[in-house]
Amino acid sequence: MNLVAWLLLGLSLQAPGGAVQGVDDDDRRPNILLILTDDQRADTLGVAGNRSIRTPNIDRLAARGAMFTRAYCQGSMNGAVCLPSRSMILSGAALFDRPNWSRAIRSDDLALFPERLRTAGYVTFHTGKFHSGRPWFQRCFEHGKAVFFGGMGSHFTLPVVDVGVDGGFTEPHSIVGHSSGCFTNAAIEFIDGHDGDSPFFAEICFTAPHDPRTPTDNSLKRIASREIRLPDNYLPVHPFHNGEMTIRDEELSPWPRSEDEVREQIRLYHALIEDIDDQVGRLVGALEDNDLLEETMIIFASDHGLAVGSHGLMGKQNLYEHSMRAPLIAVGDGFTPGSMRDEFVYLHDIAPTVLEWAGITDDASSGRTLHESGGAPRDHVLLAYKGLMRSIRVDDWKMIWYPPIDRYQLFDLAHDPSELNDLSGDELFQDRLAVMKALLSESRVAHGDTARLEPVPGRSSVFDHAAAEEARLGKDHWKRR
Repeated sequence: MNLVAWLLLGLSLQAPGGAVQGVDDDDRRPNILLILTDDQRADTLGVAGNRSIRTPNIDRLAARGAMFTRAYCQGSMNGAVCLPSRSMILSGAALFDRPNWSRAIRSDDLALFPERLRTAGYVTFHTGKFHSGRPWFQRCFEHGKAVFFGGMGSHFTLPVVDVGVDGGFTEPHSIVGHSSGCFTNAAIEFIDGHDGDSPFFAEICFTAPHDPRTPTDNSLKRIASREIRLPDNYLPVHPFHNGEMTIRDEELSPWPRSEDEVREQIRLYHALIEDIDDQVGRLVGALEDNDLLEETMIIFASDHGLAVGSHGLMGKQNLYEHSMRAPLIAVGDGFTPGSMRDEFVYLHDIAPTVLEWAGITDDASSGRTLHESGGAPRDHVLLAYKGLMRSIRVDDWKMIWYPPIDRYQLFDLAHDPSELNDLSGDELFQDRLAVMKALLSESRVAHGDTARLEPVPGRSSVFDHAAAEEARLGKDHWKRR
């Protein structure tokens, strides 16, 4: 069956409410593959217009499905943004559905979409990073190989475990080779060994391109002589203290950020992404070799973005577009091949989308299905980071608020997509700023953001980068990037 025929079959199986009929017939339920990267910006794909990077395999996925150009991680209440983001993806819950996501992953009251697939007869498999704890893993996955329970680590020596025949975990052991290849090997082994009696859900979560930035020799050679362009919003130092200027991620490179340093970090970052692209090609090839490609729905995404020199920042602990937007591609039933979708979506919309593919009614998610039949799109997105930042985006306008220093930024993204021209102090845009402030207040109430956010008396917005650099040199985590 070719891809078009499969898409038409999927549409014919949908009931008016969107649920797939005949869910007891395993032959009619698609396999589902979720590919998740770590810390990847939305603009780090060839198909996104980036001329410094080569991602032909991911670009081909986009050609086969829909690419979402406004996909956001909603934010985090702690510095490890990936933990709440990945937990929201698994549960379909929104950021403010849980006051503390580090505690939420120890609870059993959230519905997790892989667990629901497993209960419905899917064979479930995971390899790679799983940042939401062992109890959630055991609920979701019956099979697993090269599973990393942690946030970050060396791409050549990550400690991983396998799921044994008894359902328990083996003793930790080091990966063989580079993490991206190791996880792909595990996924391909699962795909090759799948008996086809039941549909499968397979999840491969790369630890790249998260630092330490240690790509393979192959990708380093490939990118060595390539010109690396600085981002349009490159700055040596962020123009003010946003409240999180000296967190670990920001101390990985010296202040001020030199052009050569930023170019080198981007080079290594891109090389890690090109390693992933190689592995995506292998995954698709394995599906083709097993005659599974046309009956397997695929989602490619990341947990959030990263600064890597934009706005003088290096990490993801900010609410600029480069840090909160992530790539998101969906291939399969309900997605027009080669389409670019510009509606506002959150990454936790992945959960209801996957459940709809599987014909499972979803009444637990805060997310919305990404399918073209998903109803009216959102008219705005609310983003948050700790008690330090809030942001609202509507149409092509975006406002960021820094409560402790009571500072605002206002950007016209239609004319300033790199967020360089702050219009908050311009008299011509005070009405727009007032509208954005009111919308932010309304959205916070609607989302259950009950944090008391007020200016901190005496809090300075001045960032002394010279003193920060002196302090950084007295630490050692910057050496392990």
